[in-house]
Parts: sequence; C-alpha cells; structure tokens
Amino acid sequence: MISRFTGVTASLATWRVWIGPLIWAAHFLAIYALTTLACERRGMAAWFGVDAVPWFIGAATLAAVIVLVLTISGALHSVRHDASLPEPSGFMRWLTAAIAALALLAVLWEALPVLLVPICL
Repeated sequence: MISRFTGVTASLATWRVWIGPLIWAAHFLAIYALTTLACERRGMAAWFGVDAVPWFIGAATLAAVIVLVLTISGALHSVRHDASLPEPSGFMRWLTAAIAALALLAVLWEALPVLLVPICL
C-alpha cells in the first residue's frame, strides 16, 4: 500500500517504529538466556579463566546502544532537515525516535545489574 503522504510504503514506516522495541527484546532475550545457561551449567560461566557473562552482556549492550542511537539520530535528522515532509511522515519519524529512546533507556536499565550484583548467586 502506497502512502498518499510520502510515496513510501506504509508498512516500511510502521516497521521503522518497531526497531527500538525489537532491539530491546533481542537484547533482553540474549542476556537473560545466556545468564540462565551460564548459571545452570557452571562450566559455561568462565571461558579461558575469564568470567565471560559480563563481557557478553557488555558487548550485547554496546551493540544495542549503537543501533538505537543510530536509529534515534537518523529519525531526528530526517525530521529536522527535511521541512518538506508532510505532517504524518514527520510524526512517524518523531515517534520512531521517541520509542527508540525509550528502548535505549530499557537496554541500559536491564544491563545495570551486571555492575551491581554477582552473576550467579
């Protein structure tokens, strides 16, 4: 379906809004699944004598933060610099940035326990 406002498919604009929650959900699933497996199987928690779970969580968080920051900046950049955008398209891009910012806060919040509590109690 072609949007009468932008000339792009409406489904593409809808999928852009979902980037933030999808990145958050993938991050959530990855860090909690690996932590659960590492705690259930004590041998997985350390690779080569190094506790690997915090490093994996840090790497997954860094990757998620990079994607979310790029999503936010891309959406805000297109809203600010393309004044010819019709109102619905500008709103969808602003909404994409807002939801991605909320997902960014959620990603940082769920990675915070790595710094505060031991991995396996």
